[in-house]
Amino acid sequence: MKRHVLSLLVVILLLAGCSNMAISDEDGQEIERYIRQEVMSPNFGGEIFTAYEILASNKEKDEIYLWALIMEYYKEGADVEQGSGMSVPMVLKVDRSEGAFKVTGHTLPRDGSFYADDIKDMFPYFAELKALDYPSNHIKKLIAEVETQVAEKLN
Repeated sequence: MKRHVLSLLVVILLLAGCSNMAISDEDGQEIERYIRQEVMSPNFGGEIFTAYEILASNKEKDEIYLWALIMEYYKEGADVEQGSGMSVPMVLKVDRSEGAFKVTGHTLPRDGSFYADDIKDMFPYFAELKALDYPSNHIKKLIAEVETQVAEKLN
């Protein structure tokens, strides 16, 4: 019993240490714009499409912790082809001063043996757990969102 109470207390303290910021539709459009323009460049001359899931945010640090799917698509004759892409956790740095919401930078974890340590350093604990074990069904949902965007714009 004591163990459960202690575990619950730790979770409450961790959650209390990170105050979430409200993300409006306009803020979401700014996040998408930033990811499309600043995180990945098209390698095949195509267009970048993105979908993301916010894992957490921290109002005091002006950070948003998310998982993003970023894909390039291009026309090859009558067909739509997939170019480069990535599915990755990231931290967005935002500026909310003067009544505006602007993404000013991002951080990605390094590959290989640095990956898990970088996520532990970048993300608050509860978001770290989500990022280190991001479910494939969530990625499938992001893929479906991107494919819908592609169908609407390129077909």
